[in-house]
Amino acid sequence: MSHSRASHATTVTTAERASQRFINVAHASAAGIDVHLKLLVVAMQFHRGNQIITEVREFGTSYSQLEAFAQWIAEKNPEIVIMESTGVLWHSPYEALERHGFASQRLALVNARDVKAAMGRKTDREDAIRLAEYGRIGRFKRSFIPPKVFRQMRTIERLYQKGKADCARKSNRYQKLLNACGCRASTVFSDVANGKAARLILDAFVHQDPNFRSIVEKTCKSLAATADEIIDALCFAVPPAYMEQLCEERMQLDTLNSYCARTLERLKELQTPYEAFVNVLCTIPGIKETSARLILAELSDDLELYFRDGEHFASWLGLCPGNHLSAGKSYSSKTPKGNKALRRVLTECAHGIALSRKGALFERFQALKLRRGSRRAIVAIAHKLALIIYSCLTSGECYVEHETTVLRDACRTRLAKYAS
Repeated sequence: MSHSRASHATTVTTAERASQRFINVAHASAAGIDVHLKLLVVAMQFHRGNQIITEVREFGTSYSQLEAFAQWIAEKNPEIVIMESTGVLWHSPYEALERHGFASQRLALVNARDVKAAMGRKTDREDAIRLAEYGRIGRFKRSFIPPKVFRQMRTIERLYQKGKADCARKSNRYQKLLNACGCRASTVFSDVANGKAARLILDAFVHQDPNFRSIVEKTCKSLAATADEIIDALCFAVPPAYMEQLCEERMQLDTLNSYCARTLERLKELQTPYEAFVNVLCTIPGIKETSARLILAELSDDLELYFRDGEHFASWLGLCPGNHLSAGKSYSSKTPKGNKALRRVLTECAHGIALSRKGALFERFQALKLRRGSRRAIVAIAHKLALIIYSCLTSGECYVEHETTVLRDACRTRLAKYAS
């Protein structure tokens, strides 16, 4: 008898839960899209009476198929469209839906890690249906999708960052090949690959210019090393094959540098209507024009529309402490995943502040370095920069620095601790 009552109670609870799920929905209809390279799997869910109807269709990713996909979605007219994708494959279906009148409030892109299915329970059809269910009940976390012009800026800006990384790798290979020849160029030049004086002298050396000594004597006036020291560091018997390879490496490095310069010019053209934001960012310590353009390309002209406050913005970047709490015990945790491209720029700006040796942010860095070490201090300054950027872009006001006693207070606390 007790078992029967327990079963009845369970049944009632299940019915109550089912009715509650049916009533407490965020959207009456939703579309879930599982995006692949050649395939779009779309699941549409909507209410019909007391039933939930699910329709599933598949489309290709060619232009005509994308238009048919967007037309079908528009005919069904769901309240929310939620899609899951890796990489940049979401761009074309997202823009196809935008062309058919879907505003950003009705489109949601989610991270794959937030909606991942259990192993052994995953098919494209089930993924699309699960996305539609998440959209209908409102159980999803939107990714930050800026307007189309900023998406174009972001693509070009990330290609620029990749190009600069390629330049750094090519510069290291060029210097390594010189070392393999016996030439210790780094002992007499501060910048072997890109320095003006180093470039003139090394080009004359590689092309075996007969006036090599006179070129060195004329060019070395701006260098710390003397002409005799430079000649002594370079004049080795280099095999002809190495000479030819040095010329090839130099040509490739020049090509990469010109590619980065042209890419940055395209970014500047796209950002012409937003020069006011660039000028505001340039007032922040550690941020110069190029860094300001890279930062703006990853964001939007209306951050308040996407982020409630600066702390949420820093969390999206991945520049905040992570949480690792289990059984009431807090464990050490690293910073969470975030926007890698923008986090890289802000970290580089924080390194620049650490080397500037002046200003309130430098004093804050020194105070943090005393307690937590230089690496944690760099991340903390990058976090502070994120908060400043959010405040400046949302208010439209330039950064104004105020005097601080944080370093003096930290030194006093440290001295008092060791004195006692």
